Amino acid sequence: MCAAALALAATACGCQQTTPAAEGPWAADIEQARSEWASNEFVQSVLADSAISEAELQDMRQRVLSCLTDKGVTGASFSPSGNLSVPDQPVGSSVSEEQQEEFVHTCSIDAGQPIIEALEFDMRVNPDHRDINELFTQCLIRNKAVEASFTAQELARARESGTPLDSALPFIDPSQGPDILHRCLSDPSK
Repeated sequence: MCAAALALAATACGCQQTTPAAEGPWAADIEQARSEWASNEFVQSVLADSAISEAELQDMRQRVLSCLTDKGVTGASFSPSGNLSVPDQPVGSSVSEEQQEEFVHTCSIDAGQPIIEALEFDMRVNPDHRDINELFTQCLIRNKAVEASFTAQELARARESGTPLDSALPFIDPSQGPDILHRCLSDPSK
């Protein structure tokens, strides 16, 4: 009877609540992120359902902006593509350039921006968790940036070489190839 009372008390206080195991093609990456960001309650809540919704992404961005405002950084915003823009602070601002950089870093980490942005992008553009170099290569070929014989292995070697891809890839048309490359890198499904 005492054990039943303890079990009931534990359930009532929520002590036994745990996040379900991640599911789907990105399960291992989500579990790794949960582990690495274990102390960040917001990240844990976002990853609890093994998905990142547009609302959660916007909530994360708003957390970054609110944090920056609270620290005295003015004018920060996210572009429609999700890039954070922080203008130089006005003359006479109490926030130095070094402090601004520190605040951007701190607010980004506190909101879980690095992991949420990365996982959201990866899961959105590659829902089946295929080899990303294969997806980029298919996009480049489909958009006639490179010859059909170009392989994912060649792209992987070029990416690992440290040479900017704009100059490392054998574009069919060097004047249009870099633009197609950047479109493919931002969304390989196009």
